[in-house]
Amino acid sequence: MRIFQIITVSEYGGAQTIVANLVKTLGDEHELFVLYGGDGEAWNTLGNNFTKIKLNNHRKEVSLRDIGLLLKLFYYRFKYKPDVVHLHSSKMGVLGRIAFSRKKTVYTVHGFDSIRKAFSRFLVIEKFLRNKVFRIIGVSHYDVNMMREEGIYKKVECIYNGVADLYLERFEYKDRITEQLESIKQSHFGLIMCISRISKQKKFDLFLDIATRMPHCAFVWIGNKKEVTNTPSNVFCLGEAELACAYLKYADVFALPSNYEGLPMSMLEALAFGVPVVASAVGGVTEVLDGKNGFAVENNVDLFVEKLEYILSDEKIKKDMSLCARQSYLANFTIEKMVDGYKSVFNAIVANKK
Repeated sequence: MRIFQIITVSEYGGAQTIVANLVKTLGDEHELFVLYGGDGEAWNTLGNNFTKIKLNNHRKEVSLRDIGLLLKLFYYRFKYKPDVVHLHSSKMGVLGRIAFSRKKTVYTVHGFDSIRKAFSRFLVIEKFLRNKVFRIIGVSHYDVNMMREEGIYKKVECIYNGVADLYLERFEYKDRITEQLESIKQSHFGLIMCISRISKQKKFDLFLDIATRMPHCAFVWIGNKKEVTNTPSNVFCLGEAELACAYLKYADVFALPSNYEGLPMSMLEALAFGVPVVASAVGGVTEVLDGKNGFAVENNVDLFVEKLEYILSDEKIKKDMSLCARQSYLANFTIEKMVDGYKSVFNAIVANKK
């Protein structure tokens, strides 16, 4: 089977991790192509069992230059004749559905609120192209339900994201960030971590407000591209990292404040490492956190502080929630479960051609 994975940009992020995991697991059995914008940093550790095709430089915004991008997609369609085309991100979801056959195309929506709320002017395009696809994948039942409310309900199903089980590898990962974390952990009562880029979507301001209310704890943010200044003394922004989830072994609790989400990969990675989570009750977060493995709360500083303090208040509470976090990951969010879901869709496309 010749499979195209097509994505707008290739910086480290949730959708890119999904693509990388599909390439790693399917590359030995099938012929994989990754078509992308940017410098391809998210594919650096994937080996050579797939073909990389850079389409353009890093560019998320929509412009007239996308006409050239569309023509490139047509070119690669006829040059390689893929059996399956898997689209990621809203821009490639649009251009890919125009360029490729409906019968071969799968479109994963990595958080429908990113379109419905953040870029609602593009909703009309999503509705127009809703049937130009073999299958639309929502990464949470919340996304599937929100699409249904907008009249997008045919050929739609939910496949939960899955993440690698690096917890069992018990690898020794040493770099400048681990050295900083070891020092930070020794001088604070608890270490609360967030792994994310800093953007309008992520409520970094709320993270700072929570930290101000809990001065006895260290608040560590990993994923900022630029240096962050003028933060409370217990806030540490340590920058980007290639394997950021490796630092989760230092976390007592994972915090994820956000305006909207699909099914955040960093949250699932925290569960895999047995780290309880307190996150904003947006997108698919409420389907994951059940009060045993963590808490989904409104974007309110008092609620975040209450739940974080509760987890840290007693070692038995933290240990019990850690066990539940790990169990919930194994039950629902492994790479194997995710890949099986996509394999079923890809196989249905090929069977439909016969």
